[in-house]
Amino acid sequence: MAIFSLRLQRVTLYSLLALMVILVYQIYSHGGQLVKKHRELRRDLTKSLASSQAKLYTKSASTETKELEEPVLKRRELRKAEHASPLLQKEVKRLKSRINQKDELIVRLTAQLEKEKSQAKKFKQEVGSLRAQNTELLAEVESNSLGDNSGKSQEQSLAVAKDLTSTIKTSATVSDIQVAERIHFQSFAKTHLFELSPRKRPKEYIFHGQNVNTRRVKSGERHLLEAQDTALNFINTNTSYHVTRENVIDGVYRIDVNTGIDYELYFKDPAANKFITVRLIRPLGSIQPVAEPDDSKNQNELINLVLPLSGRLERFQQFVDMFVEVCIKSDKNVFLTVVLYGASDFNHVKTTLKDVEATYGYKKYQLIMRDKPFSRGRALHDGVMYWSSSPSNVLMFFCDVDITFRVDFLRRCRMYSQRKKKVYYPMVFSLFNPKNVYEDGNIPPPAEQLKVGKFLFYCMTF
Repeated sequence: MAIFSLRLQRVTLYSLLALMVILVYQIYSHGGQLVKKHRELRRDLTKSLASSQAKLYTKSASTETKELEEPVLKRRELRKAEHASPLLQKEVKRLKSRINQKDELIVRLTAQLEKEKSQAKKFKQEVGSLRAQNTELLAEVESNSLGDNSGKSQEQSLAVAKDLTSTIKTSATVSDIQVAERIHFQSFAKTHLFELSPRKRPKEYIFHGQNVNTRRVKSGERHLLEAQDTALNFINTNTSYHVTRENVIDGVYRIDVNTGIDYELYFKDPAANKFITVRLIRPLGSIQPVAEPDDSKNQNELINLVLPLSGRLERFQQFVDMFVEVCIKSDKNVFLTVVLYGASDFNHVKTTLKDVEATYGYKKYQLIMRDKPFSRGRALHDGVMYWSSSPSNVLMFFCDVDITFRVDFLRRCRMYSQRKKKVYYPMVFSLFNPKNVYEDGNIPPPAEQLKVGKFLFYCMTF
């Protein structure tokens, strides 16, 4: 037992010594780390204090420099303002003077404008009075030259006409008086006047009464019969043709208040089967021929009908039916150019034209296809440019698919137009709905509906 207790005491002593060694080592190692950390903290504090002092020094230095520079800048700005103020004052004075000048100019211009307006009103009144005097003078000249039907008998008027025709027979010279080309023509026939005027109906009868033996000429249209008589005597006297009043087809005329009345009459000689054109002028006095009788108009001249088309296939079929009756069966000298817009309708239109060719042997046509948005002006241009047949300067007729015409219209196209000088631009009218016009329900065929009357259609001006 004694030996065991000694051993136990030795073990405990050794263990205590080992613990003491471990504690000493731990204390030594931890104490060195704490010292290192303390030294690092001291270094960081010294660095931060040094940097803060440097910043404070630089701020104080910059504030001092700014405080020193501010008064210098203020002095410079004051000096510049002192130097620039007289220049600014001069510029302001100059601008004010210009504004005052503009105001004075505006006042003067407004006053001048008011004066010109008052003068324009005076001129308009003078023009109106001069026009009234001119109409009165024309009526007086007409009454003095032909006399009034109420005061003269028919024998006296015939005597005046004979005197006029005798003066024409003695001289075949023509006048060089010209009427302004910008004035448009009015159309007339043997017994009717066709005029687009708010004062007259589209188709005006020249006479009072329907009986040929008792009817009297209206005072405003007496000059038309005088022009017909003058043209008849001029043709019969100076040419080999012989025409009468029955051979008058129609004619056109226009009035120039500064020059006179310009006539163009058309006759047909039944013996020679020739169409004769006569130009006359009435220079606010007696009527004089202005050109020799012309029989050069060819009634068989080829016409190129240019038709723009986009859709509307049903209306195109109606147009083709009308074209067959008028141009293929009757006239036989019309070339059809169809300018089609839209590839989807090409086969239908081509088949329609091929059917016409197979049925009537008609080959005077061409089909131009354009797969673009529709343009009427472009279509007409293409129709003109694609003409390659003869003659090269063919007569062109620009038409729409809605237009309906007859054979006499093609004759007027050839008679009224003239190469490089005159274009035939007819007055177009649109028919009213036949169901509203013919209330009794008896609607005539389309060809018989083409009659002139203000209750049947309305005129379209462009």
